[in-house]
Amino acid sequence: MIALIVSFLLLCLTACTTERTLYVNQPIPEHLLIDCVPKLPPGQMTFGDSLKYNEHLLNVIEMCNRDKRAIREVNK
Repeated sequence: MIALIVSFLLLCLTACTTERTLYVNQPIPEHLLIDCVPKLPPGQMTFGDSLKYNEHLLNVIEMCNRDKRAIREVNK
């Protein structure tokens, strides 16, 4: 019985609010939607360094492009 009364009083308190939330859809600037382009590797590298560098670059570019693709989908 007490729970019923408390829930009724809580409902009365929340029903009296006049606050409204207004969401405005703003387009995302186009310069944020451009795909990531890899930079050239540094001058002297060993073969092992090159493999690690290439793997790192590909992962970074893949994540960046995935994020931007998702932003484009939301923007539509």
